[in-house]
Amino acid sequence: MECVNSTEALPRRRLRAIALPLWFVLLTLVSAEAGLRIASRAGILLFDVEMWRYAREVKRPSGRAGVVLEHRPDVEATLMGVRVRTDARGFRRAAPDLEALRTGNEQAVAVVGDSCALGWGVPEGATLAEELERALNAAQGHRFVVVNASVGNSNTAMEYARYLQDVRPLHPAWVIVAFFVNDAEPDPRATTPLLLARSVLLATLATRIPTLLFPAERDYRGYYESLYAPRSAGREAFARALRSFGAALRADRVPGSMLLIPEMHEPRGFGPFAAVYRQAAALGAESGFEVVDPSDDFAPGSGETYWVTPGDTHPNARAHALLAAALARSPLARRLAQAAP
Repeated sequence: MECVNSTEALPRRRLRAIALPLWFVLLTLVSAEAGLRIASRAGILLFDVEMWRYAREVKRPSGRAGVVLEHRPDVEATLMGVRVRTDARGFRRAAPDLEALRTGNEQAVAVVGDSCALGWGVPEGATLAEELERALNAAQGHRFVVVNASVGNSNTAMEYARYLQDVRPLHPAWVIVAFFVNDAEPDPRATTPLLLARSVLLATLATRIPTLLFPAERDYRGYYESLYAPRSAGREAFARALRSFGAALRADRVPGSMLLIPEMHEPRGFGPFAAVYRQAAALGAESGFEVVDPSDDFAPGSGETYWVTPGDTHPNARAHALLAAALARSPLARRLAQAAP
């Protein structure tokens, strides 16, 4: 019988002892990656997964000055359980029944904002842009098209750049800047590290682990308030962008409104962020915008009934209807309706 040299067998035993746990970890990671992707396609909605898919399937980095992020043209995806389609300019498309009413001879109205104005998690047909289009056209025929030029993860400076390059060529009759409390954030990173771009699991862990290890990361109130602290870089950038936006609209002779979208934990009266919204409203008025405050239309107390899902505080269809109604009864909307032929 052959005798095995114990000095040769020892390295093999060590290798097997290391390889088995590594294979187990690898199999676990691959299974988790596949599970998250399958769950999303099956309608199990996890916010981080859906946002990762939005960044991969709908958004892309922009090479145009100041735009940073833009939508891919003519794409379609199902995100947070709803269909999101873009047109040739990257604007979110309206529901087919609304698009069928358009003749091509309408005046353009544009909504420029972030994911809240885009209608993250809001079905086609129920976004504030679509609700506003119906309201503007309710009286006499189809005279207006409301384009949804919003892109998720935008700040006011990016929205201003988008106006200059995407909306201005439409010669809009009215522009609505949708303000949300995070609009003073710095520009987001346009490109994602390769591993995070390719792996939904790693991207989710990269988001979630810091909030688990550092509880201060979950203090959204403190974070939002810090953006507007006196002389903060974010507040100064926001103010510059808003003033430039207002000046551009005046130069183009386009009326502009600033819609204040409440933070949906306590939307009525803007809850704990009332001081931030007062600052923003004052800057908006100073910059020449009509300021539209819909916050008193929301029910008092917790705003959970206005959330897309229990874990996602984006405004849902019910909230979008309230936002559109506030815009539709604004002085600029009434003036626009009276002036249209």
